[in-house]
Amino acid sequence: MTYSVRIDERSVRRLRLGYPWVFRSEVINARESEKLPPGQLVDFVRDKGDFVARGFFNPKPQLVGRVMTMQLAQKIDENFVFHLIDKALEFREKLYSQPFYRLIHAESDGLPGLIIDRYGDVVVCQVNTAGMEALYPHVEAALKKLIRPRTIILKNDTPARELEVLEQVVRVAHGDMPDSIQIIENDTPFFVDLMEGQKTGWFFDQRENRAWAATLARGGSLLDVFCHTGGFGVTAGRAGAESVTFVDSSAAALEMVKKNAALNGIEKKCQAIEGKAFDVMEKLAATGKKYDMVVVDPPAFIKSRKDMTSGMRGYAKLARLAAPLAQKNGFLFFASCSHHADVAELSKAVTEGLAKAGKAFQIIKISGAAPDHPVHPQLPETGYLKGLTFRFLD
Repeated sequence: MTYSVRIDERSVRRLRLGYPWVFRSEVINARESEKLPPGQLVDFVRDKGDFVARGFFNPKPQLVGRVMTMQLAQKIDENFVFHLIDKALEFREKLYSQPFYRLIHAESDGLPGLIIDRYGDVVVCQVNTAGMEALYPHVEAALKKLIRPRTIILKNDTPARELEVLEQVVRVAHGDMPDSIQIIENDTPFFVDLMEGQKTGWFFDQRENRAWAATLARGGSLLDVFCHTGGFGVTAGRAGAESVTFVDSSAAALEMVKKNAALNGIEKKCQAIEGKAFDVMEKLAATGKKYDMVVVDPPAFIKSRKDMTSGMRGYAKLARLAAPLAQKNGFLFFASCSHHADVAELSKAVTEGLAKAGKAFQIIKISGAAPDHPVHPQLPETGYLKGLTFRFLD
């Protein structure tokens, strides 16, 4: 039995333009719909009963509806899931010759709330919606047929699951956990920690940006602030940077940096500084340290709209502290993964910070995530990553 959720005409118009979400305020039969269990498959219909879309409903959060198809005859079943993952796999295999990439990017790949990252024959899934939780057995079946992974890990420990009233759990869903896992990105090998690391264990979205920063740092020095496990700095060191300095507040992350530097044979040109980024940058500037390339890749400062003012102040301060650390004709790559701030807002905050530092500069590149993180045309928040590259003139 398929239940019907009646939605207002504003929602109908948006869905027909490809918007994939329904909010509580757009539901007409709200009292009746609130009785549905989280993740229930429903038809979204006009007030008169005309079919509009089919998807999942969860009465708990404000975002109650996730559209899966606009076709009345389309069944949301194992074949449906298999087809979407198969299409996504075909696209990623066109992009990359090696099996290290984001395979499913949630709504952008037609599977709302599902993230799948591939690390060779090990796959990490994040299931962030109740609807996808119900479909997960089909997801696992498709992965086993299409890529036959040795291991499937469920990294279901995200704030999004709390909003959907889902339990937090990290576990091996299939196979055995390998002793160590390596990936190759931009011809550079890395160890990754999938069980204890941030997100799914690696940030594939910065792939092209890492290669770009490495190009600018070739033959010079690079400062990698908020370095995590060394993606930017190790890539640059392997590509020809003469020295790399890593900064992070996590001792565990810096241990992984050391392992990755040794794996690439560049440990002699690397040093690590444990500490809070703001404090370390101030101390480095006080000693007169300067670098040919500065990379600042902080965690999301803006978790929600209410954080906009404080988050922008934080970005501006980071930029102000980064400016004196760059050589004349040096470069700064500044990134933000806060989807609430668009590129214009980020650029305004960062350029104000650089101007306060009294530096003359150019913006030479504006970039985003790697193409295995496609942007949904009606959800600009799926294009969350922004990268700004500056060249200093004095």
